[in-house]
Amino acid sequence: MDKIQMMGKLTIKQVVTDGYKAKAGSQVQVEIDKINEDIKVFDESMNKAITKLTLQGDPNVDMYRRQFMGEKDKLVTYRDQLKMSLQAILELPDGEIVETGEGNFLQEIRVGEPFTANVSCEVILKDDIVIAINPKA
Repeated sequence: MDKIQMMGKLTIKQVVTDGYKAKAGSQVQVEIDKINEDIKVFDESMNKAITKLTLQGDPNVDMYRRQFMGEKDKLVTYRDQLKMSLQAILELPDGEIVETGEGNFLQEIRVGEPFTANVSCEVILKDDIVIAINPKA
């Protein structure tokens, strides 16, 4: 064997621009809208279940209600965290470089060549256009 491909870790960073804020903000807003819909459906289902249990005279209605509310609180907390993330995105200063993801890349190394392979690098984007590929130390 005289060559192999090795996997490296890729860090993706983005230069903050109005375009980045709009795109990232839109993605977070879609998630917020989904959670709002989930909360609405959850409320409807919870109300139906509680009504049914009440009509059946189930002695544990209050316990079930607390459990339902605990689950709903988790959804509301997640939505609130997303709202804070959205606000943080909108407040990022233009030109700042922020980490936006991770991935992997393949690199080929050969017998007889100097080993200069980097197992970690970063890609910097500006409005989704690659502006730099840098080795990480």
